[in-house]
Order: sequence, then C-alpha cells, then structure tokens
Amino acid sequence: MLACFATLSVHLLSLTRQLGSDEGGFAMVARHSRDGGPFLYGPQWVDRPPGLIALFDVAQRLGPDGVRLTAALLAVVLVAALASAAEAVGGRPAARWAAWTGFAFGSSVLLQAQRLNGELAAAVFVAVSIAALLRAVRVSTNRTQTVLLAILAGASAVTAMLMKQNFVDAFVFAAVLLVVGVATRTNRLTYRPMKVLMIAAAFTSGVAVTGAMTLTWATGHGGVGALAYAMFGFRADASTVMASWSWNAPLHRLGFLALLAGLSGLLALLVHLCWSHRRRLSRLDPLAWAVAATAAVEAFGVLAGENFWPHYLIALIPMVALAAGLSVHRRVPGWRWTRRLIVVAATTTALVSPVAAVIAATGSSEAYTTGRWVAASAQTGDTLVVPFTHANVINASGLAPGYPYAWSLPARTLDPDLSLLTSILNGPAAPTWVVRWDPEHTWGLDPDNRVDASLDAHYRAVSVVCGHTVWLHDGVDRPLATIPPPSTCGVGAQ
Repeated sequence: MLACFATLSVHLLSLTRQLGSDEGGFAMVARHSRDGGPFLYGPQWVDRPPGLIALFDVAQRLGPDGVRLTAALLAVVLVAALASAAEAVGGRPAARWAAWTGFAFGSSVLLQAQRLNGELAAAVFVAVSIAALLRAVRVSTNRTQTVLLAILAGASAVTAMLMKQNFVDAFVFAAVLLVVGVATRTNRLTYRPMKVLMIAAAFTSGVAVTGAMTLTWATGHGGVGALAYAMFGFRADASTVMASWSWNAPLHRLGFLALLAGLSGLLALLVHLCWSHRRRLSRLDPLAWAVAATAAVEAFGVLAGENFWPHYLIALIPMVALAAGLSVHRRVPGWRWTRRLIVVAATTTALVSPVAAVIAATGSSEAYTTGRWVAASAQTGDTLVVPFTHANVINASGLAPGYPYAWSLPARTLDPDLSLLTSILNGPAAPTWVVRWDPEHTWGLDPDNRVDASLDAHYRAVSVVCGHTVWLHDGVDRPLATIPPPSTCGVGAQ
C-alpha cells in the first residue's frame, strides 16, 4: 500500500496539459476518431492498436489533466499487480520488494513513465495477466476462482497487445510456465495436468472473447485488414524505409537509452538478476524458464523497435520486478545485492522524479505554447497541419487535423513523395493553418521543395511563434493573438 501511495504521489506531481509529442498526438487521434474518415481512426492514420486510442479517449473524459491522471492510475495498478504476482509465489516479503521495484521504474522520469504511452499501458496488462495466471496455478483451490483468474489472464494478455502490439509477453509467460510445468515430472504436484488443462482452456477463452470483440469493432472501422496492417504490416514497410536512411540518430538514441537504463538502476538490477539465477535454468524450473523467456522477449522488443526511445525500457518492468521480488529471500544467491539495488533504484526515483516533475510544472513547452497561440487566433472549423512531427501542437490547438499522417514515419512510408500532402495544400479542402516545425528536407523528405511551393502559392506567413513559422491560407483573415514571449516557449522539443 505504501508503494502504491508513493507511486500515485509522484505521478500526481506530473499532472499537466503540456503533453509530450506522442501523448498529445494520440490524444488528438482519439478526440477525432469519431469524426468519420477513410482510416481506422477516422481522419487520422496511426500505427497503434485500438486499445491505446480507446484509452486516450477515456483519459480525456477525466478532465484537462486526464491523460496524466490516467498514467498515474495505471502506474498504481502496475505496482499492485506486480505485488500480487510475487506474493503468489514468494509470499508477502516478495510482494513488498516487487512493489517497490515497480515504484522505482514505473514512476521514473528517466524512463518517461510519468507520461501515458503504449508501453506503460501494455506493461500494466502484462502484469495483471501474469498475476492472475500465477494465482490460478499456485494459490487458487476453488475451481470457479481458478477459471475466472485464467480468463482474466487471457483477456489481459490480449489487451496488452491492444495497447502496444509487440507486447506478447503474457502469452510467452503462460505458454512456457504451463508447458514446462506439465512436461517435467518433478513439477507435476504443483502443475497438475488436469488443472493446467483447465487453466489453458479458460485462458484461451479469455483470449478468444477479447479478440472477437476487437475484430467486431474493426469490421465497422475500416476492416480487419486495416487493423492488421496498422498493428503489424506497417512495421515491415517502415523497417524497410528506416533501413534505407541514416542510422546515426537511432544509434545516438541507443547510447542514450543505455545511459538512462544505467542511471535509473534498471540495467544494474537486470544484469545482477541474470547473473544470480544463471544456474536455475538447468533445473527445469517452470517459473525460472517463464521469467527468462519473457524477459528475453521484452529485451528483444526494446531493440527491435529500432527508434530506441526512453519509454521502450518500460517493457522490462514486469519481469525485472517479479524476479527482484522473488530474489530477496536469504536462500537466494545474491539476495543482499538484490535488496541494495532495489533500494538504490527506488531512492533515485524518489529523489529525481519529483524534482523533474516540479521543474516541468513550473516550466513551459514550445509545442503547447505554439498550439495555444493558434487556438487563440483561430475560429471554429479551422484546421491545422504540422508536417511530419509534433502532433501535440495540433492537440494543444484543439483544431481538427488537415493531413492524415501526423508523424514522420507514416509520412515517409505511406506518402514518401508527399503527393497527398501537396494535393491537400493545393486543393479545396486545404488546412487553414500550417506550422513548419522542422527545417526543410528533414528525413530527406521533399527534395523538390513541393511543400514550400504549395505554401508560397496558397499561404502567407503571418507569425513566428517559439521559432516556428505559422502560415495562414490566402483569402482567410483572422485576428492574430499576441505573440508569446520567448520565456513561455520552454527548452527542448517537447
């Protein structure tokens, strides 16, 4: 309970309307998903599953700070679920240490855990699925309770993928735990074949029901094919595009990612746990094999993402926290160092995250300031395009988006020669406002300056806000708001 309270307290310090680029972008997509349009989410296309967009839709109904408040509530559930999973195997001491490990990383600004993102939401459902499965296998003695827990485990496993499509962690954990448990004679007192079969059937039913509901939704929103492409097919196409471009920026972010993993304490704890339990796999311990296999999948997901953003590290939290909680017993090799590393990580978060939250709360964001200036100058029915980046500017403005690809990678992959963008800028449904955020030719887009030509032909530059030129469509007159002072623009790209 204390770890949950600490998690909530630290997260509440980060309540703000100044959302990060992805946060604001997903909020914008969710807000307009019911407007109608040719894509899975109405007028906008994004390579994310529907569960995440639905989560942002719900979050915004909680008020102006609803997005960050939802992140706070999810982090509390993550800590509680990790404690429940560890308690099912190692009792209350394991639960306490797993909970504080969850706090250490689920509240860390170094991992961007204060933001609402797909990784945080998916990690929560992975933890819930694993906790429900372990309690069904190790704790429950009532058949009805066992079945319900297994159904919850299956439904949560699918929901994790509906938050971030690569989070197959709970499926890997369940498959390895149950198969190794049944296949080894020494474990059949705990993993009795009939009980395991019943759990597997209930788990599958939870998967089937949740999956069927998702497919039913998809048939009314562009079709199952559109859902499959957004979740999986696009990644293959995008990887090809990324492979043809420079790896300098991703490799730089990879180095920064490793630095953040070290500073947060996540890397040290992960390496220590791997070393301490290196011999357990030789005993065919189902839980050890399940944790190891799932951790390997989580680590692969971090690297396979190719962009190496800090929040990718959130994927490692479920297995690191569970393993840490089960490694503090005095009979476990390296238990002293496990406790020390958990304390160091939790202390780091308790010191760094509140300070960073206060600084952010008293500071400002150039994206938010720019978006609010456009909002103050716009009229009802106006639309906005921020080519290739910073969809949070559109969200802050409250205007409808005028171009379906609000992020650079979808634009580079699905509109590589910018034919759609230029046709929109030149056409009858051209957006009212355009904000040029990045310099021309970023990512090698628009080598022939077609966007600039369209802007010169149909728009006029009316202001420079936080260093970014704002264009207004010719023939449209708007009373422009006062340009905000540089002090309101903040520092950095948020």
